[in-house]
Amino acid sequence: MKKVKSIFALFVLFLMISAGNNRIPKTGLFVGEKAPTFQMNDSTAGNFDLKDQKGKYVVLNFWASYDAPSRISNVRIQQEIEKLNHQNLSFVSVSYDPNKVVFEETVKLDELNRNTQFYDKDGESSDIYKAFRLKKGFGNYLLDQNGVIVAKNFSPEKLTELIGQ
Repeated sequence: MKKVKSIFALFVLFLMISAGNNRIPKTGLFVGEKAPTFQMNDSTAGNFDLKDQKGKYVVLNFWASYDAPSRISNVRIQQEIEKLNHQNLSFVSVSYDPNKVVFEETVKLDELNRNTQFYDKDGESSDIYKAFRLKKGFGNYLLDQNGVIVAKNFSPEKLTELIGQ
């Protein structure tokens, strides 16, 4: 009987620990976390370094042409940012298309601003993909002036409210 009580106690302890670990997201990062810093280099768009964006709001968007919701969101977010014309707002959109030609053609077809669109040639094995725990969970983040995530997977229409304009 003592052995059964011990096993039961271990089982209850395991359940309590498991319940406490539900805070770790399967994909993405939490609102309130500081975003991992990263750099992007692209022959067309130039260079992007998140560290250089201190003092600005930053919209980070992750997408791929084969993922329809992320592709549509990318277009809509760019349109909203252009409409806002906010001086302290940066936009960087990172594509995880399997082929750079597909990425380039999608950027043209969707009439995206190529200066904000970056191609991550390392795909799912890239440091950025891993740091943001994307796991095919493409989406967006809004970072405040200190690089802290203030919103995640927001609609383009919500952006105006989030940056307080």
